[in-house]
Amino acid sequence: MKIVREMTMSESRRNRRKAKKNKRQSKNDVSRKDKIIGILAIIAVFIIAAIAAYYYSLSKAGLKLF
Repeated sequence: MKIVREMTMSESRRNRRKAKKNKRQSKNDVSRKDKIIGILAIIAVFIIAAIAAYYYSLSKAGLKLF
């Protein structure tokens, strides 16, 4: 035979707050590997943009590139 104990108001309030707090903590953490890949991708985009701007300015100056 199981004895079921009734929750007091403070216990149920505490459990509701705990459940709400645990819901908020479901933020997705970004792994270290993903951060490194993201930073490398941003750096690559900037390098490609700089090279493209350099070649564009040379072509505007009338130099043959290839």
